Amino acid sequence: MPGSLINRLSFLALGGLMVLQFGVFEQSPTNPVGIRYVGELYLAICLGFFALFTLSTWHRPQRDYRLLMAFCLFSTVVFCGLPAVFAQLFWGQPLVYGLIEERRVLYCFSAFLVLYLAKRLTAAQFENLIILVGLLSALLCWLSYFKMLPDLREEVKDLSRPGRASTGAGAIFFGYFICIYFAGRGRSFLDGQLRPKLRNGALALFFLATIVVVLQTRQLIIVCMVFTILALRARLIGPALFGAIAIAPLILYPHLLETLGFNLDFYARSVQEGPTDNVRENTISQIINHLQLYNGLPSGSLSLMWNDGFKPIFGDYFFLSDVGIFGTVFRFGFLSVLVIPIGLAVHYLVARKLSRDLEFTLAVFLAFMVIWPLQGLFEYQGTSALLFVMQALKTFHGAPQYDVLTMHERPGALPPGRQPLPV
Repeated sequence: MPGSLINRLSFLALGGLMVLQFGVFEQSPTNPVGIRYVGELYLAICLGFFALFTLSTWHRPQRDYRLLMAFCLFSTVVFCGLPAVFAQLFWGQPLVYGLIEERRVLYCFSAFLVLYLAKRLTAAQFENLIILVGLLSALLCWLSYFKMLPDLREEVKDLSRPGRASTGAGAIFFGYFICIYFAGRGRSFLDGQLRPKLRNGALALFFLATIVVVLQTRQLIIVCMVFTILALRARLIGPALFGAIAIAPLILYPHLLETLGFNLDFYARSVQEGPTDNVRENTISQIINHLQLYNGLPSGSLSLMWNDGFKPIFGDYFFLSDVGIFGTVFRFGFLSVLVIPIGLAVHYLVARKLSRDLEFTLAVFLAFMVIWPLQGLFEYQGTSALLFVMQALKTFHGAPQYDVLTMHERPGALPPGRQPLPV
């Protein structure tokens, strides 16, 4: 009974935290139901838990938490601290504004809280929880798309995509990743147990339809396609046939797309003009010119809270987060030749040490690397934190791994039913 109560409370607590982890109610220009400072509140919760957890377990830290701590400290120093220092040296911006500007890096600390609660759930519960949060996000997106929810945004600038709603996009594409993986593989990547294919295939199509019709984010569509190919490979035939049957009516009767509100004009322009826009191209050209002018000196990043950031220098539409790896190069200058490969190596080594099985997680990471020129990889650590949690859970739940002893094969292992409460 106590174990069941802990399980239920952990499920509810982690459910609420995952809503915050995926930014379902985080304020952004594309989230109609975003609330100010929700993201900062969640970050404060994660940092507070990390501090308390570290103080209470410093004398007996477990291996997975030690690895996560090493990664978090590395990311904080390199991707949060150094850009702030460079901005102070190059532009004269006070250090505190630079740290605030790069605060999204600190979302890596969310791994501690998520992993702590996830260890009190079964693998199926954790997977279903992500899918449920994804369904909640998709529902909110569709309700906003059909004007059934109030729009809390002060201004909508992207008039080329009317009705666009991106509420909890992270939950939606992670829901797609998990469901399409189950539909193709038929088993869990956490514990190796069987998962229903047909139901997850239908959910994957629903998530993909939400991304295409409501989110209208070309980068995410590419990420989903790349992940599907990398994760399923030869098993792609079944889901592909299922998807072809599902969309056959839309191909035979194209007017149904307009009835459903599909933005044909936007995607037609994307095919004709390319997937990027002049804003990103101008930002990249400005970055290249700046680096050439100052011989590749590290420039850090400026906060809008300090003299309007980059606006007086480069204009209103200069955002380093929109140009991915080019933004990283701007921050670190000539040091990028060291920072980028070291950063990738650290990600790989931590994931590998958490679990030798990189299935699913590596496919997700590589899929996001495809859009690295359009979205920061090191600057947004929420996704990496969740992937590391999944890696740790593979070992915790005993997912099949090569050359790794199981709990029953380890000397001195406790018998089933007498395992200590997870930490």
